Amino acid sequence: MLLCEIEKNLKGFSLNVNINTKSGVTALMGASGSGKSMTLRCIAGVSKPDRGHIELNGKVLFDSEKKINLPPQKRNTGFLFQDYALFPNMTVRQNIMTGSKEKTRRERQCAAEEIAQTFQLSPHLDKFPHQLSGGEKQRCALARILIGSPDILMLDEPFTALDSHLRWELEMELASLFRSFSKPVLYVSHNRDEVYRLCNDIAIINGGKSEITGEKWELFKNPVTVQAARLTGCKNIAPAQTMADANGTRISVPDWGVELKIDEARHDINFAGIRANFIVPTSAVPRDAIAVSFPFEIVDEIEDTFTSILMVRKIGTELPPIRWEMRKKDREALRESRQELALLKEHILFLKQEAVK
Repeated sequence: MLLCEIEKNLKGFSLNVNINTKSGVTALMGASGSGKSMTLRCIAGVSKPDRGHIELNGKVLFDSEKKINLPPQKRNTGFLFQDYALFPNMTVRQNIMTGSKEKTRRERQCAAEEIAQTFQLSPHLDKFPHQLSGGEKQRCALARILIGSPDILMLDEPFTALDSHLRWELEMELASLFRSFSKPVLYVSHNRDEVYRLCNDIAIINGGKSEITGEKWELFKNPVTVQAARLTGCKNIAPAQTMADANGTRISVPDWGVELKIDEARHDINFAGIRANFIVPTSAVPRDAIAVSFPFEIVDEIEDTFTSILMVRKIGTELPPIRWEMRKKDREALRESRQELALLKEHILFLKQEAVK
């Protein structure tokens, strides 16, 4: 179990995060420079927070009030850096051995050779890091970490240094590793699809602050904040205004040219969102599932690999276009009809500017 409540003053902003996780994979998502990597560094002991408390499996790693600050080698954390941080003057065997806790050199060597088989590194044991591919370097770094049986595994954007054709294979290897690792995993990434496939929970860090944390399914369904919606891939986000009268509560979205009725009285809504692939033509759904529909015109069209992306807006207006993504065969069907665009009740996101603490 990890409990991390820390503060650290940095250039341009203050880091203030609260992470509490027992096991499974928790993704840290946020814009570049938001404090994700620094959070991992503080947990590992590479950087020191100004205030707070870090506890791992009941062992206090850092406590500013009690003047506790264990050095990295006493924290038993596994930290995979973006560049893997291999020792360039050591072979693969020697690099892996540095992570071993076995007492004799022979014991450490045997342990390194055993874990090398697991990570498909046996043919490369006598090579140096500059002779390895990106994937082999990552496997070597992971083997060095795991040979020491860490109490937590932390990965800082592990695919950044890899070519795209290697990522899927290595992602599958990481997924298998995570399933067999029964302790907490923290995973920093900007890739929402990668996070969805690999992680159980997501913690959004916005401007150095923990904004919202939740299960990935719930956070994708209801991201709550503008930043969470953006990071989970919502392309259509527009300012919204709440209006209440005798007919109930309505949300006006001027950029879309629509008003949306909601069932509950809410005054914390600042924005509305709709995911680009959740927009549909009116003929595709029952009428009672539609929150609002309107005739549209296509402003621009972009052909993607397997989808068509339409930039559309309410016909007869000069409003900012809405992004609408669909399968190519659905695009062909749309050409043959003059349907209206529909926004579904279950897929409209009502968002706050930031979470209220």
